[in-house]
Amino acid sequence: MDKLEDLVRADEGLVRREIFADPALYRQELERIFDRSWLFLAHDTQLPNVGDFLTTFMGEDPVLVIRQTDGSIAAFLNVCAHRGTVLCLAEEGNARHFTCTYHGWTFGADGQLVDVPREADAYYGELDKASWGLKAIRVESYKGLYFGNFDPTAPSLADFLGDFAWYLDAVFDPQPGGVEFLGGTMRMTLRCNWKIAAENIISDTYHVLAAHGLSVQICSAGRDMQIGVEEGNDLGQTLSATINGHGWNANLDGQGQYAIFYDSEPWLKFANASRPRYIEHLGEPRAWFVGSSIDGGLFPTFMFVPGFTFRIIHPKGPDECELWMWTVVEKNLPDELKREMVRFNARMLGTSGMFETDDCNNMENMSKALRGVANRKFDSHYAMGLGHERYDDPRFPGRVDQRISDNCFRGFYLRWQEFMGASSWSQIPLAPRRVTGDGALMQEARHD
Repeated sequence: MDKLEDLVRADEGLVRREIFADPALYRQELERIFDRSWLFLAHDTQLPNVGDFLTTFMGEDPVLVIRQTDGSIAAFLNVCAHRGTVLCLAEEGNARHFTCTYHGWTFGADGQLVDVPREADAYYGELDKASWGLKAIRVESYKGLYFGNFDPTAPSLADFLGDFAWYLDAVFDPQPGGVEFLGGTMRMTLRCNWKIAAENIISDTYHVLAAHGLSVQICSAGRDMQIGVEEGNDLGQTLSATINGHGWNANLDGQGQYAIFYDSEPWLKFANASRPRYIEHLGEPRAWFVGSSIDGGLFPTFMFVPGFTFRIIHPKGPDECELWMWTVVEKNLPDELKREMVRFNARMLGTSGMFETDDCNNMENMSKALRGVANRKFDSHYAMGLGHERYDDPRFPGRVDQRISDNCFRGFYLRWQEFMGASSWSQIPLAPRRVTGDGALMQEARHD
């Protein structure tokens, strides 16, 4: 295995393909990235009632997420404290207690051990149940999104996000009322490394015409899919931005998200009617992200393409991962448009969607080509736009470039390198802030 400084050379836009295949690197990723990053667990709307729960993963560790009696969200390792077997086998539901199927130990929704078979005679009444509850996981939230972290020394979620939260608001808090997750969870297994699946969304706008050209033609059915900029908006530019390894790629026309819908008129009507509220809530130019074509995500594995898919990527080995996908909409979207968005996502980027099958074929072919020896020794090219990025844009935080750029790739893999090379969080840098508490942007340029 090569040294980390040889595997990722972000200043040259080069990444050694070995990082997508080496089993030893993968084990180190579980310890150095997934054991100390903030990882997405759930959204508020997935657990509306006391006792609602869902099961998920942090890295390859099983996790149980539960709505508590005080309304808070708690998370625990989803393993019985007795012998370590998986505790809850259901994907979601509502429960007051969780009983292990192996020896019958029972735990409350607060993680406390409440009942042990034959406690009086087999344990002679000496078992200290208070010491044998479920392992609690640190949980923090942002705009209805709940994240977990195994590392008690990790910075707060707010610091982990940094100025990238300024961009997130355009997706998860576009106006008062927020968003909701609809239609349940779509799941699929993909035979490729988790980073290949992550980079497809966190930065790769460049692939769309080549990979999805036929799908776009089928969807457009001869229609003109060019949607103009609403009168009065002269922004007209595109953007890629990276902060702390997170990535954001977007247009600013306020409407491009709806271009591929067969009937875009009701979506445009809603967006145009809502625009004054977006501007009042987010200010310009950020309000024009809402409804625009966007792709991006949070390092390492929470990704989103508003209007298409929101997903978490669970690593399952050096050459396998699982994609869990959701439909996310504004809460005040009309019911019929909510239903159409669920249908649309299933058709396009669901488990058998037209766009998803295009991407999966390409991503799995990348991993197939790494089964040998020779290909792993070569570098992949991530140098598009290298040297044209800037930190001093007066409107947008982070290191920015035009949208068709490898800017966010370089930010993602530099962050990978920083996590992998650090023995503790004290060695992992956080980008200085430019966004003030009221969402305004300080004008002086400050580097990552």
